[in-house]
Amino acid sequence: MSNRLNFKIVGSGPTGILLSIALSKLDLNIYLTDLLTREQLISQDKTYAITHSSKKILDKFSIWEKLKPYLFGFNTLSISDSVTSSLTTLKISDLDDDISAENNIGWVIKHSDLMNVFFLEIDNHSNIFFKSPKNLSQEKFIFDYKFISTGAIPIHKKPFDFLYFRKKYNQSCLTFKLILRGNLERCAYEIFREEGPLALLPLDKNLYQIIWTSSTSKSIDRLNSDKNFLMDNLSTILPDYFKLDQIVGEVNLFPVSLSINLSIFDSKKLLFVGDSFHTFHPVGGQGLNTCWRDVNNIFDILNENSFVNKNNLKFFKFKYYLSRFIDIVFTLVITDSLITFFANRNFILIPIRKISFILLNKFLIIRKILLNQMTKSIIFRSIK
Repeated sequence: MSNRLNFKIVGSGPTGILLSIALSKLDLNIYLTDLLTREQLISQDKTYAITHSSKKILDKFSIWEKLKPYLFGFNTLSISDSVTSSLTTLKISDLDDDISAENNIGWVIKHSDLMNVFFLEIDNHSNIFFKSPKNLSQEKFIFDYKFISTGAIPIHKKPFDFLYFRKKYNQSCLTFKLILRGNLERCAYEIFREEGPLALLPLDKNLYQIIWTSSTSKSIDRLNSDKNFLMDNLSTILPDYFKLDQIVGEVNLFPVSLSINLSIFDSKKLLFVGDSFHTFHPVGGQGLNTCWRDVNNIFDILNENSFVNKNNLKFFKFKYYLSRFIDIVFTLVITDSLITFFANRNFILIPIRKISFILLNKFLIIRKILLNQMTKSIIFRSIK
């Protein structure tokens, strides 16, 4: 044990914990730490969309089968534009042959179920140590590498240490669970609206996670209103065939931004991962899936023959940024373009929006390109 390198992961959300599980496959000691307790980390009220690229990564680290009982798959994706009254429906038949056998476009899982499985997994690894920052500092370890996975929190660092870019959308997302009727079974919805996209992710037959993007001021007003007013407000936005029954649990609010945080000018052996490295607009559900692709690349680089030693680690940061560049830029451009084109009532863009849906409905190849990029990502074939 004393001959192993010591790696520290700060932040124990879904990205930090998956990173610890992945690195535990190597001959390393992994010290995972967070300001929150295990119970606090598990109990957060969130929901995630899981893509086929993430399934492949979770399979790779022997976790997918353990998550299966908690996943709800959807086989239809309805995309509509409320400004132009356009609609397209993507189905299993639009998937590539290598993933269509799964009979799901994607899956949805509750945060608490995901984290329970992850924590049970780290309990089974003798080289993962979950400790509070206080307890870890008392042990006075010297760490050979440090990963920061503390989420999308703006940083203020010296310009010669970090390259940090952030674009504010002046938008926020309301999220809550809702029981409704009139929906297609196992169907997810993405509704483009003037003030921002509205997503409905199925958690059960009539239970949906609502991800409602609008201006920050409107989102705060809705957050501070009672649940009956919120349901009445939402009923005026959703298509008429939806019948809203009840909001379940808490209503939460989180800001929306696009950001890139590079420690490229910092000689320290430190790396930002997941939302600490990059954030995107939640349209298309790419956030956590892109974070897990970070984890996959970190593992692949460190798993190369004889790479994990103190001399090679000084080149690790460069190899990591190089390996993630295309995927992150592509995701950034796609999500930002969707908001630029569809979160407004710009009369110049309306013909383009209408033509986009006409082409989607007319040409199978265009639907395939769109759907498979959303659920596979451009690095799918490289995930081994």
